[in-house]
Amino acid sequence: MADLSRRKILGMLAGGFVAFLTSPSAVDAAPTIRAGDTCKKVGRRTTSGGKTFECVEANGARVWKRAKETAKPQQPAKPAADGIKVLDSSALSVGKSENVVVSSGGRNFAVVVTRTSAGVVAFNRACTHQGTLVTVNSANQLYCISHGSLFNLTTGAVVEGPASRALTQYKVTETGGAIYLTL
Repeated sequence: MADLSRRKILGMLAGGFVAFLTSPSAVDAAPTIRAGDTCKKVGRRTTSGGKTFECVEANGARVWKRAKETAKPQQPAKPAADGIKVLDSSALSVGKSENVVVSSGGRNFAVVVTRTSAGVVAFNRACTHQGTLVTVNSANQLYCISHGSLFNLTTGAVVEGPASRALTQYKVTETGGAIYLTL
């Protein structure tokens, strides 16, 4: 019986030693941050264990606080190109809209161009809520199919949320029988 106990003890020691050798070392492991741990620079954000933390001042001490994750829509980049021809003037009658894709700076931009009685307007089609492309609905409004936001076709203003910001408007000029867009 004493032999059996010694075997068990030796087996456990050997198993522990192997586990020790194969486990990641503390030097290699990334530090783990928890809410309430001290931090150095207020406003700094970092991610640890799939969670984002922000350094804040609380009760006179700098500590990590779990940052609220908000889905921020990506704003379209501003390419350097000016005056890109998008349509012939004859292709757009009063009250009509056209969806066009404008290439500039190696990127494509989805744009809706509309002729009103006051002139031609153009807006980026990316909904300001979460970036889904808007389309013109039967009520002559720009409609986001993902969450139902509505935008005014002539001003880009929000008619109904969840979007809270107007669509990005582009400068439009019409000369020589063509419509030009400045991104």
